Amino acid sequence: MKIEKLHIYGFGKHENVQIDLKSGMNVFFGENEAGKSTIQQFILHILFGFPQKNAQLLRYEPKSGAVYGGKVQLIDEKIGRVVIERVKGKASGDVTLYFEDGTRGGERELDGLLHSYNRVDFEAIFSFSLLQLQGFEKMTEEELTRTLLSSGTTGMDTLSSVETQFVKEMGELFKPSGKKPIINQKIEEIRAMEEEWKSRLAEVDKYEPSTKRLKEIELLLEQTNKQEKNITAEIHRFMQWKQLKPIKEKQISILAALDKVQHQIFPTDGIRRFESIKDKEMSVKAATEQLSDNLEQLTNSNPLLTADQLNSLHTFLAYETEWHQLKAKRVQIEEEHTKTLQNQMQQLALVGIDWEKNLNDIVKADISIHQEEELVTLLKKQEKLESELLQENRLYQLKSEDLLLHQGRLKEMKQSKPSSSGKIPFVFSGIIFLLGLILSFLQSNWLVGLTFLIISVLVFAGFSFVLKTSHQSNDIRTYERLLAKEQQALEAQISQLENTITALELEKKQIERNMQSFLSIYHLNKQVSPNLLKELFSRLRLIQEQQTQLDQMDINLYEVRKKMHDLFEQAKNMANIPLIEDMLFHQLREYYLSEKKKLDENESMSKKIKEITLKREENTSLLQAYARNIQELFQEAKVELESDFYTAFHFFEQRLSLEKELHQIQIQLGNKEIALDDFDEAFENESKEQLHAIQNSRNELMEEKASLHYQTSKLLVEDQQSEILQKMEQKKSELHEYVKKWAAYKTVVEAIKQMMVQLKEERLPEVLEKAQAHFRMLTGAAYERLVLTPEGIFEAIKASGQRFKIAELSQATKEQAYISLRIALAQSLKNKASFPIIMDDPFVHFDRFRLQQVVQLMQELQKEEQLLYFSCHDNMQYVWEDAHILQVATY
Repeated sequence: MKIEKLHIYGFGKHENVQIDLKSGMNVFFGENEAGKSTIQQFILHILFGFPQKNAQLLRYEPKSGAVYGGKVQLIDEKIGRVVIERVKGKASGDVTLYFEDGTRGGERELDGLLHSYNRVDFEAIFSFSLLQLQGFEKMTEEELTRTLLSSGTTGMDTLSSVETQFVKEMGELFKPSGKKPIINQKIEEIRAMEEEWKSRLAEVDKYEPSTKRLKEIELLLEQTNKQEKNITAEIHRFMQWKQLKPIKEKQISILAALDKVQHQIFPTDGIRRFESIKDKEMSVKAATEQLSDNLEQLTNSNPLLTADQLNSLHTFLAYETEWHQLKAKRVQIEEEHTKTLQNQMQQLALVGIDWEKNLNDIVKADISIHQEEELVTLLKKQEKLESELLQENRLYQLKSEDLLLHQGRLKEMKQSKPSSSGKIPFVFSGIIFLLGLILSFLQSNWLVGLTFLIISVLVFAGFSFVLKTSHQSNDIRTYERLLAKEQQALEAQISQLENTITALELEKKQIERNMQSFLSIYHLNKQVSPNLLKELFSRLRLIQEQQTQLDQMDINLYEVRKKMHDLFEQAKNMANIPLIEDMLFHQLREYYLSEKKKLDENESMSKKIKEITLKREENTSLLQAYARNIQELFQEAKVELESDFYTAFHFFEQRLSLEKELHQIQIQLGNKEIALDDFDEAFENESKEQLHAIQNSRNELMEEKASLHYQTSKLLVEDQQSEILQKMEQKKSELHEYVKKWAAYKTVVEAIKQMMVQLKEERLPEVLEKAQAHFRMLTGAAYERLVLTPEGIFEAIKASGQRFKIAELSQATKEQAYISLRIALAQSLKNKASFPIIMDDPFVHFDRFRLQQVVQLMQELQKEEQLLYFSCHDNMQYVWEDAHILQVATY
């Protein structure tokens, strides 16, 4: 459970105040009368109710008439966030609980939320103050033990006070060998009356059978009571055996584990001593190195400056303003230079030029309008030549195909017979017509095609006429000659086309070389569109402009840097120290002050050197002593290396832990010797059945005895006997009332003892285990353990094994033991009832060391618990790390 927020409507001097709390440590600080205790009482009043008007506790009702009460918002692990509101109403106030799901509750729900704790129980366990610690000095050993035992079990010594009071009351009622206690007197009076009564009964013989039977019943009752007592004792032994059996089993297992590490030895407090020596050794080494450095600095210190040099240096410090102006100007120029250079690089990247390789050529290149127009002309001429060369290549291909066709026809003509000469006109006229179609297509002139058509028709008609008028063999030769002439004409045309194509290609290559040479000046891509040239030359001109700006910036920057360099060199000549440009005048000023101080301290330097040399020699001796101490620890643990030393400590700790567990078990077992086979599980049921049978038998005997008493009482007719019997019964009745009262006291005392025994066996070991760790931390490991002896006395055991009774300790150590037990008890109850721990300045009288230890404990505790610390001492605000400080005076 953690408190998140306090809302005070009206309580004491506080009105309409809201306070936010956090997990961990919350420190309420304020001077006296600031209202710290009021806030503490507000929390308790809201949780447990307002006190009665006639009670010793103050009600803190507001004087200004504000609403009495307020709200506490808290969060519980099981229920969630809850707001508890208590205002003036009935005696303890009207309380309302507001849950996260919208439901409400009252006193019953609050009692469940607080786990049925009342204010007294809560303050006894989860709250303590300086007043509780101050009372330790006047306590006896018995009172101290009782208080510590209560702190480790219930948090209160109320039960012990009640037990003491009841034992006193019982002593006034009855003592086994006493005469003055009331019951002792009543027993003597009844015994005298019984003697008189028996003497009178002896005279009456007729009562003999009844009296005889009564005696038999008395014997039987005595035997029955004895049997019941024996069986009850056996059942009690069985219950003890049943409780101790798991402890005995654990004892056996621990003894087996202890046997494995029984022979491991280790120096007393070895790890702490070793680490302490190592820490000291490291500290001394660091100090020795520091002394050596200091000695070297003093020995090798730079020569002192003369008064004139100091004056020159002081005069030079006047240039600081100019230095800073130059630095600012340099930064401005560098930023402008960087920005312009970046823009130039962007322009070069857009143009596609390598900045590192080609920038100088671009800057020197001619980018005039004439150059731009000349480049456009070359590009257009190149495009025109490419188009003409494409047309000539197509015509050359067609002519080559025609030549191949003529060659084929001529070969066929030579191989064919005269009868096949009739096909020649068709072939020849077809070739002419096909050639005309090709030329008309290339020149886009259909008249050429028509002309060739007419020529082909005339050729066909002429050939047909010639063939018809002559069928001689010389006609074929004539046709062959014609085909040969045509072939020669085609070959001539093809040769002319080849020459034309060669000339165009040569011209194209020349233009490409010119273009490549022209573009290489600007490091541009070979393929450039004329449409982009204007934009391209515009960007190149911008690049040249930017380069001009950069060159001017370089000149300005050089001048600024030169001035700064001259000042820097001048400073280096004046100051014989490493200088940093950004801290130049700061270093010079420090150097000036240092040198000025050296002039004053020069006389004491030799004395310092002597002191440092002596101190270094002492540290060297200490280091040798520490090395010997470490070797002695290693020899005692029978190891050679540091890692083996820690391993030996691990086994030794395991042994100590087992011995500690064994000791705790032996404390729980006490002087009781049990064996695992003393009883079997069926013993309890069998014994209870026997006990029930004996109790039934005794009841029957008691009924018979009462019946016989009634019958014999009727036979007593004499007035004197009746009077004696009446007085005796009256005395017995009075005795019975006193016995009942004594038995009630006895029952309560036995119940308290039984509860304390149970708490010792169940809760105290767990609390002691945690308390020992806290006590060890609070005492700086000066005391190793806090134990409860079999005689019921608390003892503190030092690391060396020396024991001290609690009364023998100092006041502060007693307080540390009390704090350890109180905190351990609160931690042990965390799973059952987790409340914030409230502290009212309990540590203010601790010295610095003890306060440091308790702060360390609280820092460990605040990781899991919420702590509310109220203090009026200013230093308590600063001893806590990560604490939430609340200034009470501001509310």
